[in-house]
Amino acid sequence: MDRTTQNAFEKLKKFECLFQSGHKSALVDQTLAKLVELELFELRKELREVNNRIDEFERQYNMATENFIEKFDAGEIGDDADFVEWFAYSDIGAELRKKIDILNAP
Repeated sequence: MDRTTQNAFEKLKKFECLFQSGHKSALVDQTLAKLVELELFELRKELREVNNRIDEFERQYNMATENFIEKFDAGEIGDDADFVEWFAYSDIGAELRKKIDILNAP
């Protein structure tokens, strides 16, 4: 874990302890809601950019990403730079969707 992540994690743990002890704060609640909203905005923006790039590959190679991944994993289409990049964008998109799902969870 890098230093920035560690610092953020330590701060969040302090708030967790504070709220577990019964503390209530509308300010913190509003601030956290806004942070989630901003992070979701950025993640969705990144996902749109990744999806746009994936769409370009799908048009260029006339193949859905799901079919591409199956063929790529099976070694049926080689490892050209485009295919490696397409595969990477697919992984990035999946990770971004996971993060969005986490922040959207009740």
